Amino acid sequence: MGNVTRSFLKTKNTNFDNILDSVATLSDDQTLSGTLTLSGVNTHTAINLAPVTLTPAASVILTRAANSGRLNLIPSVATSNDEYVIPVAAAAGETYEIAWSGIAADADDILFVASAADAITFTGGVLQFDTDATDASGYTIAFPGGDDDKLTIVNPESFCIKFVATTTTNYHVSGYAMSTDTAVAFGDL
Repeated sequence: MGNVTRSFLKTKNTNFDNILDSVATLSDDQTLSGTLTLSGVNTHTAINLAPVTLTPAASVILTRAANSGRLNLIPSVATSNDEYVIPVAAAAGETYEIAWSGIAADADDILFVASAADAITFTGGVLQFDTDATDASGYTIAFPGGDDDKLTIVNPESFCIKFVATTTTNYHVSGYAMSTDTAVAFGDL
């Protein structure tokens, strides 16, 4: 008989109405709606999300819907100490990648912070480059302390930092930061 539509099958036996309406598919109109529960092995093709350019401000709150799973670009800083708030994760694996898209070094600082003191903690480390250093101290790795929930990049020239939730209250931080100063400092709110 070949491929037939759902509507055709429903006309043949009404006992299948609920079953046919409950099967998730993208073939009807390319829209998947409702609650989706996945289990077992997940094999998929790549999903590409366009980068988003953040508007620098005294405080920018990142959200899962707008910022998670995509590249977030920060252009030249608008005010001193621009703050980007990393939310408490909904689940392990939630990811925020944030990169500098300015065209030159900036004299202001970039801060990545929790939404409240001790709401999240950071682990991992950031490779930092002090571009005006003339010795080996110009290239080091900055590590967070046991309960650090703030990351400061001083006078950024370039950076690409990734925050990956390992639990709902912990983000593993990795990447690099370049600056004409000590580029990275972890701390506590």
